[in-house]
Amino acid sequence: MRYASLMYLHQGCEEEYKRRHDDLWPELADHLKEHGIHNYYIHLDSNKDRDRSESRLYATFDADDLDVEALANHPVMQRWWEYMADIMETKTLSFEPIANALEEVFQFNILQPDKPRVVAVLDIGKTNIKICLMDGQTGALLHIEKRTNAVIDAPPYPHIDEGSIWRWIKDTLADLAQRYFISSIAITTHGATIACMKGDQLALPILDYEYDGVSEFKDEYDAARPDFSESFSPRLPQGLNLGAQLFWQQKRFADEFATVDSLLLYPQFWGYKLSGNKAAEVTSLGCHTDLWNPTSCQFSTFCEQRKWAERFPEVIETGAKLGTILPDLAKETGLPASCVIFNGIHDSNASLVPYIGQPMEKLTVVSSGTWTVIATINGKLDSLQEDKDMLANVDALGRATPTIRFMGGREWEQLRSDSKASLSDISFILEHGILAIPAFAKGGGPFAHCEGRIIDRGIALTPAQQSALADVYVALMTDYCLDLMDSSDTVIVEGAFSNNVNFLFLLACMRSQNEIYASRDVTGTSGGAALLSNKSLKLKGRLSLALCDAQIKPLLNLYRQQWRDLVGEL
Repeated sequence: MRYASLMYLHQGCEEEYKRRHDDLWPELADHLKEHGIHNYYIHLDSNKDRDRSESRLYATFDADDLDVEALANHPVMQRWWEYMADIMETKTLSFEPIANALEEVFQFNILQPDKPRVVAVLDIGKTNIKICLMDGQTGALLHIEKRTNAVIDAPPYPHIDEGSIWRWIKDTLADLAQRYFISSIAITTHGATIACMKGDQLALPILDYEYDGVSEFKDEYDAARPDFSESFSPRLPQGLNLGAQLFWQQKRFADEFATVDSLLLYPQFWGYKLSGNKAAEVTSLGCHTDLWNPTSCQFSTFCEQRKWAERFPEVIETGAKLGTILPDLAKETGLPASCVIFNGIHDSNASLVPYIGQPMEKLTVVSSGTWTVIATINGKLDSLQEDKDMLANVDALGRATPTIRFMGGREWEQLRSDSKASLSDISFILEHGILAIPAFAKGGGPFAHCEGRIIDRGIALTPAQQSALADVYVALMTDYCLDLMDSSDTVIVEGAFSNNVNFLFLLACMRSQNEIYASRDVTGTSGGAALLSNKSLKLKGRLSLALCDAQIKPLLNLYRQQWRDLVGEL
C-alpha cells in the first residue's frame, strides 16, 4: 500500500532538514524497516514566490499491513519527532509532525504492483541447480525451482552441459516472471570452472573439473605452478586447480586456445549470459586456482607468465552491479527491462557473507553441500598444510581466509541408505566399533590419496545403520578438519548438514571446546548471494545451539580415538 502526506517546514530550515535526514539515526532506519516501510521519498517544495511562512514537504512510502500505532509509539520515533520539532509544524503535545493525508487521483505505468518483488538467486552447484526467490524486503525464501546437474561425457572431454542449463534458466525465469516481479538476479556457483571465450561464443567446451585427463602434463605443470607460499593453493587432483585446466587445454588444443580473447570464471560466465557484460571476481579467482596471490590481491606470477592474466576482464567488486538484463532476454522471459544482474560469487564464500561483517575476532563456518568447506573468518594462515588440502580462500571483501575441505556430501551419499538413522542406530555403530576409514570420493580432502574402506566386524548393517555410519563418518571428518584449522570458539554449520540432527549431536559431543550452532536459514549459499546484491535485506542469521548427551561421550571418545589411530596410519 502506498502512503502519501503533506508536512510543513519552517521557512529557512530547508538545509537543516536535509542535513538531519542525511544523518538519519541507524536505529530509526531499522525501526522503519521492521515495520515494512520501503520506497520512502520526501520531496521539498520551497517555492519562494508564494506568500506563505512555511515550505511544504511531500512524503510517500510503501508498506504492507502497517501498524501505525506501533510505529508512532516506539521510543525512537518519539525522540526523532522531538528532535525535529524546532524546525517543523507539529502537534502541540506529542511533537508528531502535522501530516495531511493526500488522496491518490491518478496512476500511470506502475511496474506490476500486484506481483511480489523478489531477488532471484541462480545457484549452480555440482549436484543441483536452483533458482531461489527471496523477498525483496525481508530476504525470506519464497520459492525454489530445482533440477539435477549433469556432465556431458563426450569428446573433446567431459564438459558442462551449459546449453541445457541455459535453456532451463530461461524457461524457469519465464515461468517465475508470470508470478513474481524479479527486480534483480544474484549468482553463485561451484568453483574450479572457467569458460574460454572467443567473442560471445565458447572457444572450447567448459571442462568438468573431475576429468582425470588434465593430469596428462602433470610433471610440466608441477614444475611451472607457483609455490604454496605465494598462491596458498594446494596441488589437487583432476582439474581442481583451475590453472591445471588452462595449462592442459592450452597444450592439448593449442589452435582453439589461441583464439581465446577472454577467460570467464563460472559465476561471471552466467553473469555475462544475462547482462552481456564481462568481469572477473576475487572469490572464484582465489579458490585453489594457482592463478591468484591472496595476500597481495593480484594475479600470481605464474598466471602473468602464462599470459593468462591479460585475458581476464577487469576484476570488479563481488556483488557489484554488472548491468541490467539484456533487452532481448527480457522480452523472451518476460523479466522487467530494469532487472539488475550482479557480479556472482563462489558458493562456499557465499556462505560466509552473512558473517563477514560480524563484530567478532574469529568465526568458523562449516559450509556443507557436495563439498564440506570449513573456513575461519579472520583466521591465521600459518596453520595451513598443503598436503592436507588446506588453502587460503578469498572472501567477498578480498581477504585471505584459511580453509580446509573434503567431499563430505558426496561421501555421505555414498555411505548412507534411503533410511534415516535414529540415535539408537548411532549407538549401535559406536558400541560395535564399526568404522568408515577415508576416503570415499576422489577429488580432495586430507585423505584424497587413500582408498576408503569399512571395518564392519563381520556385522551386516541394516539400512538405517548404514545411514548412521554415514552420519558418524562425516562428523568425525569435520572434527578432524577443525583440529587442523585455526578455528574459533564458535562454529556455525551452514547448508545440508545443518539439518542433520545426528551430525550436529555428534559434532557437539566431540567438541566440548566449541559451541556448535546450526544455521536455520534454509537458503544457505543463496541467502549470502542475495545479501551481497541487496544489502538492505534483513537476513537475521537464525542459529540453534547443538546439544550433547553426556552419557554417550565416553563411548564416543573411545570410538573417536580408535578412528583417529587408524587414520593416523594412512
